[in-house]
Amino acid sequence: MGKMEQEKETQVQGGRLTFEVREGGICIKSCKVISERVIIPPEIENTPVTAIGRKAFLSCKNLREIWLPERTAGLGDWAFAYCSNLETIHLPRSPLSLGKDVFKECKRLSRIALSDLDGQSEEGIGALLGAAVMKLEALYLFAPQEVGSRTWFGRFDDKLREFLAAPDEDGFVKMVYCGEEDIVANVEFYLAERRREKARLCFLRLICDDALSPDLQKELAAYLAGHTKGCESEAAWEVVFKEHGSERAWYEAFVEAGCLTWENCDEILTQMGESFPEMKAWLMRWWAGQGQEEDFFAGLTLD
Repeated sequence: MGKMEQEKETQVQGGRLTFEVREGGICIKSCKVISERVIIPPEIENTPVTAIGRKAFLSCKNLREIWLPERTAGLGDWAFAYCSNLETIHLPRSPLSLGKDVFKECKRLSRIALSDLDGQSEEGIGALLGAAVMKLEALYLFAPQEVGSRTWFGRFDDKLREFLAAPDEDGFVKMVYCGEEDIVANVEFYLAERRREKARLCFLRLICDDALSPDLQKELAAYLAGHTKGCESEAAWEVVFKEHGSERAWYEAFVEAGCLTWENCDEILTQMGESFPEMKAWLMRWWAGQGQEEDFFAGLTLD
């Protein structure tokens, strides 16, 4: 094996990298992040960048988005661990080895975007891949070269079904670290968040509906309709209104799943108040377009 060279530094868009040359390519050893977005170039000193080393971006709190070059073949242990504000990572669509806890505690990571998705919805699939890794904890789905194929979607959907079927109490033991006097409150918080997590995943899959079977579509819609406004758990409505208030795709999935009903429509529109007026108007038009009585809205305004 060739001897590794001494570490060097270079300026890139968004930060300053420390790297070393190894046989076959450059390994990024660390980065001083100076902006929210970092772009690692495909080559440094005419040598391809092929690896992100162990703890290279550990605890880079201000990092929100990063682009890795096409020839990246591996991410070392804890490469992006504790990057608490990291939201999006752009990866090559090729085989990529993962070390231990690469994205540990990256709680805001919601999109793992891949290049060359053959015209498919890059944003939607990126969100599903992010969910597979961070929400479903299914690292076997982290296979960039397979993402977007019918086989990959089938494996994702199997894991999603498993997650939805699991009791909401599963995993609570992991967060029981405080005194007994707080256990009840923690249980209630955990159950509510667990249901919101399930609702988020249902919405994501309905919005990115590539290769989605009619049976699973019905299952996802049924879960959301069972957790809409007016139900014991209002997780579906909470996710749409509080987390995606101005995003039409989420409202479309909401109404198409049967979550807007005679029983809750008035309450939903009232709760919206002056928030997100465009979406409020869209909901009213959609409801009227379903053949519902126009008089229903006689006493309602967008104010």
